[in-house]
Amino acid sequence: MLAFNCAMAQIRMDVRDSHGQPLPALCDEFLDLGLPVDHSRLAQSLLQMIRSERGQSLAHSVHLIRDGEEIGSWSVERERADAARAGKRTSPVAA
Repeated sequence: MLAFNCAMAQIRMDVRDSHGQPLPALCDEFLDLGLPVDHSRLAQSLLQMIRSERGQSLAHSVHLIRDGEEIGSWSVERERADAARAGKRTSPVAA
């Protein structure tokens, strides 16, 4: 079992403030289980959880990194843009 765990890749979670600076207390690493996951949506969920459950309003973006390459990210700006697009899709058309 130990050999199995050592061979698995790690995903690093970088949490950054609005200036792009890392917030080390919120950064973490976890095992990459190789599941078919939309890593940007995972980053979205992590950012929402960090901002709401931990009360970390300084957290501005989450970046998921595997082997030095970003595999997913989410930010407050992207959240706002998604909300604006969703609002336009659901708003009634003016007659």
